[in-house]
Amino acid sequence: MTDEPAQQPRTAESMVAGLQDQIDKLTSTLEYHQRLFERLRAQGVLTAGEPDDERAS
Repeated sequence: MTDEPAQQPRTAESMVAGLQDQIDKLTSTLEYHQRLFERLRAQGVLTAGEPDDERAS
């Protein structure tokens, strides 16, 4: 036997909340990177077509 506490079964609501939290974090990260790419293009560091334009459609 181990001394670890038993995990409570996850409810559908807690699973959905966890997934929504992950979605929110991913969305935030994607928005941040989009703004970063836009700034880099505005500064001339990236040219149009690099590297995410192909995936943006």
